[in-house]
Amino acid sequence: MYLLEFYEIPKEVIWGGSSLASVYSKPFDKSKIIGESWEICDLHNDNSVVSNGELKGKTLSYLVKEYGSELLGTKCKEDYFPLLIKLIDARDKLSIQVHPDEKYANKRHNKHGKNEMWYVIDALDNAQLLIGLKENITKEDLKRALYNKENIEDKFNYFHIKNGDAFYIPSGCIHAILGNAVISEIQTPSDVTYRLYDWNRADKNGNSRELHIEDSFNVIKDINAFNLKSAKHNKIKDASLEINIVFSNEYFTADEYIVSGQYSSKTNKETFEIIMVIDGNGSIESDIPNNIIKLNIGKTVLIPASLGNYIIKSDKCIKFLRVTV
Repeated sequence: MYLLEFYEIPKEVIWGGSSLASVYSKPFDKSKIIGESWEICDLHNDNSVVSNGELKGKTLSYLVKEYGSELLGTKCKEDYFPLLIKLIDARDKLSIQVHPDEKYANKRHNKHGKNEMWYVIDALDNAQLLIGLKENITKEDLKRALYNKENIEDKFNYFHIKNGDAFYIPSGCIHAILGNAVISEIQTPSDVTYRLYDWNRADKNGNSRELHIEDSFNVIKDINAFNLKSAKHNKIKDASLEINIVFSNEYFTADEYIVSGQYSSKTNKETFEIIMVIDGNGSIESDIPNNIIKLNIGKTVLIPASLGNYIIKSDKCIKFLRVTV
């Protein structure tokens, strides 16, 4: 196999913006409000399609079935691609929402649960995230206030964010991106979201979006939001390479790389690798003839576990996330 890139899948939403097309070089209609670019996904209704090389036009689910561990690695036992990679342009506030765990999502929807990580690529000075209930607020307090139509907006924790911040959002954790930020999202492969509150707003047709109150309260868990921000542990730092561990858990490992000039690596056959560029420009190439992909901010590349050697080059400096399982 070779270095793979995919056609991005745009998601038009009321809270989105225009920077995915204008700043991050996504081939989207600039007149539309696009909030998400699904970079790599293997869902029934949203399946990534290869855009380069001899496998061009093949879906990711096809690659998983056809190549198995050659693509995924020996460590991955699933018969589907175990992650979903997104680029989010949140110009306005997302709904206050929560995702189910594997057991609830499977029973309720015959789908996977959702655990996700947010890495802040670009944030304006006033950008914030909402994560979890305040320490003195219980799930029952929130439910009572919601049904009594009281203001619930003061019952959550708010985090001011800056470029490079990262947060892990497990299933059962109430959360929302509150606008003015572009964020990379690494998550388990699920599209199940329960909206708890949507700021009393309407869509372009004047309609309120559907809420999922019962399901939300069925899955909300008591989670300490202040334990969810990445402390970023440095692994390597010299003149040409810096590696920081962002998160490592049972679902994925995400590391932040800052490369000046050139970085050479080799896959270990245990896991695929995903590269998502956070800043800078360059290229990635393998030993396979003509297998070169240009890299720019927001670009995502899938590196099969069996690939072997690859090199990332930049005239100046390039910053990217490297994600494995």
